[in-house]
Amino acid sequence: MLTEQINDTSDYPDVVEFLQPVKLEGTLKNENETFVFEAKGNTVVNLRCDRCLAPVRKELCFEIKERFAHTGRGNEETETFSGDQIDLADFVRRGILCALPMKVLCSDHCKGLCPVCGKNLNEGVCECDTTYIDPRFESLRTLFNVDEEV
Repeated sequence: MLTEQINDTSDYPDVVEFLQPVKLEGTLKNENETFVFEAKGNTVVNLRCDRCLAPVRKELCFEIKERFAHTGRGNEETETFSGDQIDLADFVRRGILCALPMKVLCSDHCKGLCPVCGKNLNEGVCECDTTYIDPRFESLRTLFNVDEEV
């Protein structure tokens, strides 16, 4: 098992904070001068809820399967390397990025923030007027009469 602390988080979205080192367990096999790397990894990150910005602790699990060949011996299906070392950092980074959820919610019932004052609506209701209509769409209100059927 390989455990690596990620110190350079510049390749990750600003809202990702690593709470644990990335743990990686896998195999590297030599198959006719092509190296096959298969691994499973996990880590725990702190993200932000997309609706209310509350912190959300999330375990990320990911898999990596890559084929490597020495420079000049590979094809379009293999990654190439030179020397006697293969740098797996980019592949681990890609695995983590692919494991990040597209939408992060603190709960399925998250109410988000008030669009007027910014209060977290999960903590209670605010007194803001929510009947605000964007001035660009105000003229559309006159097209419809509530009592008429459209």
